[in-house]
Amino acid sequence: MAMAGTKYGDCDDKVAGKSQQVDTASTSWRADLAKVDVWYASYGSNMWKPRFLCYIHGGQAEGMIKSCVGSMDKSPPKEILWKTFPHRLFFGRESSFFWGVGGVAYTNPLTNLNDQTHMLEQFNDVLFQENWLNVDSDSPLFDLAALQLVENQGSISLVPASDSLYGNVVCLGKEGVIPILTLTCTLSAIEKFKSGEIPLRPPPKAYANTLIRGLVEEGRFSKEEAEAYIDNAASKPL
Repeated sequence: MAMAGTKYGDCDDKVAGKSQQVDTASTSWRADLAKVDVWYASYGSNMWKPRFLCYIHGGQAEGMIKSCVGSMDKSPPKEILWKTFPHRLFFGRESSFFWGVGGVAYTNPLTNLNDQTHMLEQFNDVLFQENWLNVDSDSPLFDLAALQLVENQGSISLVPASDSLYGNVVCLGKEGVIPILTLTCTLSAIEKFKSGEIPLRPPPKAYANTLIRGLVEEGRFSKEEAEAYIDNAASKPL
């Protein structure tokens, strides 16, 4: 019993030490990236603020079938603005984690983006949740080197999330000196959508209604205009 007790104590010390190291590493990258502002451009359900804030505060909005864990930093967006970009909105895949059966929004793509200001650290937590990854990570998915790269190249595929729904970060330009970033599928996935290997699918009703609410409640579209915009995106081939 004495030996077993000693062995258990050694094991316990090592586990505790490892946990402390992970926490320190996580705290370190978060503290560094929290100093860097980016604009997060949303074109899907995150245009509706109550739904987007699920990624910040946790929980689920009307129509969602799963809850979000929320970000480590619960700070709200610093600012919200609307911009138009010459990109195409479309819907694809059979189902999604948060909305169930039906397509989700992608951009190859879009007009009328809802841009929300976040720190790069918080942007990582959105990335984690969009791709069903653990928020409590000891390293970021998207760091300062990746930010520099995407500003230079226009888009980059994130290796840990390359097979996920939103594994591609795209830089749409800048608002002042702050980069505007959005998430979409990889370029290889675009080709698979075009070939039919990955299906194009209209969004489920609850998901489409969330996009419509985002467009209408912010005063950008009438309800009829928003419905027509979503219907056109869902029916138009790539």
